[in-house]
Amino acid sequence: MRRRIERALLLGIFLASAAWIFRGPLKAAGWHLHGGVELFLVSPLPAPAAVRIPPRIAHAAGSYHGLAYTNAMEALESNYARGARWFEMDFLRDARGNWWAVHDWKEAQRLLGIPLDRDGRGLPERQAAEAPFRVVGIERVLAWFGEHPDARLVTDTKDDNAVLLHQLESAPPGLRPRIHPQIYRIPEYPLARSGGFGAPIFTTYRSRYPWWVLSRFVRRDPVLALTVTLDEVPDACRALSGQVPLLTHTINDAAEAARLMRTGIAGIYTDDLLP
Repeated sequence: MRRRIERALLLGIFLASAAWIFRGPLKAAGWHLHGGVELFLVSPLPAPAAVRIPPRIAHAAGSYHGLAYTNAMEALESNYARGARWFEMDFLRDARGNWWAVHDWKEAQRLLGIPLDRDGRGLPERQAAEAPFRVVGIERVLAWFGEHPDARLVTDTKDDNAVLLHQLESAPPGLRPRIHPQIYRIPEYPLARSGGFGAPIFTTYRSRYPWWVLSRFVRRDPVLALTVTLDEVPDACRALSGQVPLLTHTINDAAEAARLMRTGIAGIYTDDLLP
């Protein structure tokens, strides 16, 4: 009996050690499996309207007085006046479930004095009057884009993207083709296409799909572009060149931007390299 217990313990230790040692390959295999299943389950859709790929997208609405990640109306106005027309903006829900243009609530607390609830979500109605800029709700952002018919919005969120896409459906029908949702998983593609939005952008930072999955996905389900991290650029260019326009983030050095364009990148997200 004692020897059986010892063997069971040794086997348990062996299996736990193997799982720890091979945790990376196991996770990678999981993404191969997930990707294959998702490709099978998501039905192909007709190609969206063609749009010229922007060489520069103002990251988080572009910098404002040297500050990045503001997503502020002041940044929109300032960078629009400089000539920017494509703006990526971050959205998160507050403690009451309302959507705001904000990248990170802890960062907003540090910069703007916005208090947080116990779950770390912001209470933006209590922003300090002396703050360098103000966090605004998604309704105000959509109203601004409605007032600027040559501007386009690229959305980003660390929150539930399906809920954000549903919220964006409240935008006027005439505005929605100028909203290009970023998507993070293959099953989000039909959601992004069903709301009358512009062609979505698939971005990789929230997944680990292998390149063969992404290659099959973009050839079957056209997107405006595929956004990769800077570290992923060489592999992405090798795997996807000629199949889909590639974007990367966040680039603020002109020489680096030029080098990336030579390698096959079609455009960048940037705080500062705006017209």
